Amino acid sequence: MKYKINLLSKRLNKQSFLKKLNYFTYNYLRYILVITQLVVMSVLFFRFSIDQRIIDLKDEIYQQEEILKSVRPIIVESEIVDFKIKSLKQLISNQDKFKKQIEYILSIFPASAFLSKFSIADTSTVLQGNVLDPNHLQAFYNRLKKEKRYKEVNLGSIKRSEKGFSFMLTLNNFK
Repeated sequence: MKYKINLLSKRLNKQSFLKKLNYFTYNYLRYILVITQLVVMSVLFFRFSIDQRIIDLKDEIYQQEEILKSVRPIIVESEIVDFKIKSLKQLISNQDKFKKQIEYILSIFPASAFLSKFSIADTSTVLQGNVLDPNHLQAFYNRLKKEKRYKEVNLGSIKRSEKGFSFMLTLNNFK
């Protein structure tokens, strides 16, 4: 003996597709709507937080611009001071170079010679004067060549005069 037990009512079994769809829609659509509303509300709150962040960032940018405006004169002044310091360092190094040249030349210059003209430029030095003994001038010239503190040593002219021998010596590129 077999029994068939059907727990579903006959009414549900024989319902049309539209009725079943209608039943599903009424029972489950409310959950879908609630979930959709939650998503929409969360997006709305997220949008509020993003908008607040944007406003804060704009305020920060404005503050940074104001700081830059107030610091700009200080930066310009520091650049001017830096340029002056670099110029002074260059000037001092050039003066040291000239000083070393003068000290070197005067330390080896013969005592029996007299200078009438002594000029120093960036790359060349010109000595013009008189010497009583030409051997002293020869020794001075040889020492300049031997020590090689100048790349080029030229003895321009030697002339006999009533004061002894007049000479012109050109020295180029001091090391």
